[in-house]
Amino acid sequence: MATSDPLPNQPVLQPTTSPSLSTETACTRTPRHSSSSDTFSIRTVRIEGDADRKPHLTRVQSYASGAEGYADTNLHRNQTGATLTTIQTSDPSYEVDWEDNDPGNPKEWPFWYKVLIIFAMSYGTSTVVLYSTSYTSGIPGLQSEFGISDTTGILGLTTYLFGIAAGSVILAPLSEMYGRRPIYIIAMAMFVLLILPCALAPNMEAILITRFFGAFAASAMISNAPGTVNDIIMEKYRALAFSIWSIGPMNGPVFGPIIGGFTFQYKGWRWDQWIVMILAGAAFFMIASIKETYAPAILRKRAAQRRKETGCDKWWSRYDDKQDFLPLLRVNLSRPFIMMFTEPIW
Repeated sequence: MATSDPLPNQPVLQPTTSPSLSTETACTRTPRHSSSSDTFSIRTVRIEGDADRKPHLTRVQSYASGAEGYADTNLHRNQTGATLTTIQTSDPSYEVDWEDNDPGNPKEWPFWYKVLIIFAMSYGTSTVVLYSTSYTSGIPGLQSEFGISDTTGILGLTTYLFGIAAGSVILAPLSEMYGRRPIYIIAMAMFVLLILPCALAPNMEAILITRFFGAFAASAMISNAPGTVNDIIMEKYRALAFSIWSIGPMNGPVFGPIIGGFTFQYKGWRWDQWIVMILAGAAFFMIASIKETYAPAILRKRAAQRRKETGCDKWWSRYDDKQDFLPLLRVNLSRPFIMMFTEPIW
């Protein structure tokens, strides 16, 4: 150990400056039991301004430590088109997030309101699936009025199921972009209105077409209702909540033929449509009275409102979308197919 060093165990800080860097600090440490040539140099660099400069970390070792050369590590930063610049450049102090006991957080809503939401979701979903089977009770009436075969009559059920399958692929991702409430309101309104042409249909073709598009809109309840339940329920009670919600959609296909059979016997096949329209109208008003439950949509709206009220564009949330509409829509719509073929359940 050299006698000229008064504090051999303490690092000696040597601040330096560089014309290309805003701040540069060098820290050199000489080990206590080593020769003067065994020196480690650690340099920490903070870069400001030019985003194209790459951080460079180096470790310098002498040959006395047993190394046969120098270790050089370069860190490269690659940006993709999907990178969200909001997260990279925004000030964390301006982030819009949930507060403690935030009344706007769906998971903090009162118990009675959560029960109302679960009931509305269960009732709306049961109405949608009830309409798929109540139609079968009126097939004899369709045969006698339109002179169709059994196969043609069953096509009404087939097109309805195809509409539910196709609509789920479209409406479920859209709820992630715009929130669940707008999708519910628009989809249920279309579902109620598209039952009207079925009730007044002059031929079988009108029934098949309107049932397909009505099911396409109604699929929002089947694909998004579980997400709404997940939005408002804590993980501890999630299984119980889903069990209660599933009572409606699981029993809807059972009650469909019962309700449709009695209605057809006393009122005819057209009243099968009117009954479902009344039930769906009640479901529409119940769902329209529920607030938005999707947390990313709520925080995005809060951040936009804060920017508007303060006139400061620094307010942001972690869910702000900086991608264009069409690329984001393409990603959301292709995700179910990618998961189906690349992540199978064995």
